[in-house]
Amino acid sequence: MKTETTEKAMINDEMAYFFGLNRGSYGEILGDQSRMKVNSCRTSSIPLTEFWQPANLGDIKALFTPYLPTFDPEVALKFFEFPTEAKFAGKIIGRPSMTDIMILDSDWQIAIEGKFTEYRFADEKSIIQWLRECTAGVDVMFRRNVLRAWLGYIKEARCTDLISIGELCTDCKSVAYQFLHRTASACHMTNGTEGRTPVLVYQVFFDVQDAQHVAAMRAFKANLRQWSTLLKLKNMKFLIMTVPVTNAAEVESRFGNQHGEIFDAMRDETIYRFDFGGIQIEEVVK
Repeated sequence: MKTETTEKAMINDEMAYFFGLNRGSYGEILGDQSRMKVNSCRTSSIPLTEFWQPANLGDIKALFTPYLPTFDPEVALKFFEFPTEAKFAGKIIGRPSMTDIMILDSDWQIAIEGKFTEYRFADEKSIIQWLRECTAGVDVMFRRNVLRAWLGYIKEARCTDLISIGELCTDCKSVAYQFLHRTASACHMTNGTEGRTPVLVYQVFFDVQDAQHVAAMRAFKANLRQWSTLLKLKNMKFLIMTVPVTNAAEVESRFGNQHGEIFDAMRDETIYRFDFGGIQIEEVVK
């Protein structure tokens, strides 16, 4: 039986970790994550949760300091699976945008979206593809109103030069729909009286030993840059953080058929290993 002394450093300390809106320790985050369905051991939530463990927060602060100089991840509020509801005409519509980690600091509101193998094996659904899924006119109007809600959050924060839903659907139709609502989540209720600046971070993990994965990572970065340009983002920060994973094949071999147990194992040991010296951060929007 595992003992508490074998667990990771500070795993049960109160360090402002949240799952949804419930505050707890990092250990409780692992418990909540273990109850979530994951499709494989390479689902991005796994390395993302491993990366943001308490023992790494000092290194994470050093990585972000050149871009977010006052950001302190040890004291900031860290919400895993954070919901942002779309509102149109004062009513909640559609499904919420579930940000992987939403971080609230005194100066920053940071929406972190983790990616690992998702961008390698599937293309992101674009805004126009999302709209074309509708077969009835009512559905099309409903989805256009959802788009209005997301664009409204970005406009209210003064983070885009886009003017209308028509411009969004015409000039930004190739932008990934998820990228739109993640940006909206980062912008929602920012640049206002509390003074927080919106920050969108795409944390892109890749298998450093797989050349095809490295190539896919670079192509995905190019897409992210293009989407931010099409959305005409401004008055916010958009960072792309690429994180080399050094033992992806080892994890696949061990947990390929039992990935549901991976968060429990993460309590006592490091599952994914990262080359912190090889991490790069690109500031796309300053």
